[in-house]
Amino acid sequence: MVENLQVALMRKARASSSFRPRELTNLLWGSERVANERRAAFERVEKTLGTYETAKLPRCYSETSREDLFEQGLEMGKVCLDDMLEYEHEHFVWITPRYNLVNASPFGHKAILFEPAMEHNGTAEQKSKWLPLARSGKILGTYAQTELGHGSFVRGIETTATFDQETDEFVIHSPTISSAKFWPAGLGFSTTHGTVMARLLVGDKDHGPHLFVVQLRSVGDGKRMPGIKMGDIGLKLGYNEADNGFASFNHVRIPRSHMLMAHSQLSRNGTFAEDPLRAKLSYSVMLLVRGKMPGVFAVQLAQALTIATRYSVVRQQGLGPVDALNTETNIIHYKHQHFRLLSLIAKTYAMFFASRACDTQYNKLRKMQCQADHSLLPSVHALTAGLKAYVTSEAVDGAEDCRKLCGGHGYMVISGLPNIIGALAGGATFEGENYVLWQQLGRHLLKQLDRFQDGETIEPQVQYLAEPKDPNTSCMASGEQFLDAGVQLGIYRDRAHRLVVKAHTAIRASGKMPAEAWNEHMMLLIYASRAHMDYFILKSFVDIIAALPDTMSESLGAVLKRVCSLFALSTIVNPRSVDVLSFIETTGTQQPYLTCSQLDTMRSLVNGLLDQLLPEAVALTDAWDFSDASLCSALGMYDGNVYKNIMRWVEQLPINQNAQENGGVQEGWAKWVDPILKRAKL
Repeated sequence: MVENLQVALMRKARASSSFRPRELTNLLWGSERVANERRAAFERVEKTLGTYETAKLPRCYSETSREDLFEQGLEMGKVCLDDMLEYEHEHFVWITPRYNLVNASPFGHKAILFEPAMEHNGTAEQKSKWLPLARSGKILGTYAQTELGHGSFVRGIETTATFDQETDEFVIHSPTISSAKFWPAGLGFSTTHGTVMARLLVGDKDHGPHLFVVQLRSVGDGKRMPGIKMGDIGLKLGYNEADNGFASFNHVRIPRSHMLMAHSQLSRNGTFAEDPLRAKLSYSVMLLVRGKMPGVFAVQLAQALTIATRYSVVRQQGLGPVDALNTETNIIHYKHQHFRLLSLIAKTYAMFFASRACDTQYNKLRKMQCQADHSLLPSVHALTAGLKAYVTSEAVDGAEDCRKLCGGHGYMVISGLPNIIGALAGGATFEGENYVLWQQLGRHLLKQLDRFQDGETIEPQVQYLAEPKDPNTSCMASGEQFLDAGVQLGIYRDRAHRLVVKAHTAIRASGKMPAEAWNEHMMLLIYASRAHMDYFILKSFVDIIAALPDTMSESLGAVLKRVCSLFALSTIVNPRSVDVLSFIETTGTQQPYLTCSQLDTMRSLVNGLLDQLLPEAVALTDAWDFSDASLCSALGMYDGNVYKNIMRWVEQLPINQNAQENGGVQEGWAKWVDPILKRAKL
């Protein structure tokens, strides 16, 4: 077959890389073995689902009713569960075959919330009963905490669980409209059991929210259990393969043994006892999901960047009036295009490596908690809150920019980008609204500074707050010194220190009531929290590079160092960055921390990095190892044959296929168009 221009451009761009993408793939996913197993699992699932051969228009673009999308989700969820059970892997625990957060599956809450809720809060006896059933698929579970009127504010939960001592049962009830459980994936039609958050009422005593296992539907025929009203909440901006649902309870009775009692117990005679740390221990499930989200969302942003990068390589366009020769070139050549692409690629790698550091901290916490040591909990809570808020915000903004980078074609659903944007948009509210989470991180930072001022030990992540700072000190680096990781970390560390101290002083010394002072200086505190996360993310990237194995090629090591420097420097000079002014300002009375001359140097260095990394752009996106089926994009297929791929899918759209059967006339013609053309003349 003769190679057309677009395929030739893609081949040339791919050949320009200085490193082997597969080597980076193995680093991203942990090892060559894991990378190979992932690819094999995706291929098996894609073949079973019929999405592997991408010449055919995907069903998600041809069968788009609410019922069609849900049925596709059911099929996808079952195929993934079957593959994980048969081949004993967990590649689809957190993501779907299209790299959406697994909430997009009707069975998504099974392994990420229902089972962890049991593991973290159930007794040994309860775990031995429920977990084998859940893991084998004999029951399908969801996690029902959020209510129509209450989200992450657990203390506001209205659903009640009243203990009936005479029958040794709990009565689960939804006393108001706002108390209906609302949003859990699978709650509509596809799960049999739920861990339901409800207020424990014993006599006249309210013991606050606890978790209860409630059977929602018959395992035999799927019908709702008596007293339970359930259904789907309708179409959403994304995740429409899942039946996010509602449920209300009308005096539903469950055995006392269905209360998860690892950290609090209710005896047959109504005696209540609890671990003083029960609330914090129960919180670990939310931290698990919150901590995993940054990695998933960074990878999905990498999908959008893969599509936009591949399209930019093969799409040709002129500069208009500026171009006197009226010629066209591939758009990735233009500075505004590859600056946006490469700076986002750098940020995506930085966020992904930061998510790895977050995973390490969470795993350390769980090991410590198994030894009854909960001292790391505040630190991990703050880290997961801040990183989730940071990555989910940056991911959806970045994906939207990827759509713009693809021009008008990016606006088509078959580009795959609208689906990615819709899925990422949910991150702003999943597991806590982002501006609430920024405040939770900010509160932790202020408390750590309080501890330091009281002469107490502070945690390693904020050790920079204990370092003495001269408010009149400015950055003394020049030239290529700004490419040094130590210099970059110093800039980010100094900025975080200045802003945290400034927020602490403003709130603690305001002379106003705490709540009033907090509200007045809230945005300053949020900027301080963001600055802290910028520093943590850069440090995580630097640490990854420092720990690269000796077996890694020099070429890949050099590329990763450039990518890290591009993240560090482009964040400072990018007009889209949040609160960039704070990189410059100082708390003293002398010159700014960074001068105009130094900023000009950084801009020049960024330009140099862009020139060095431009030949690596395709390889840096290929390294994520996305299959064409997982991208589900006519613009982003591996071969680069974009125009052929677009037309092949467009011609298969049902609206076009149906018209072909009638000579190219759509059925609406006779009803609406023909009367206009044939109406009597006035």
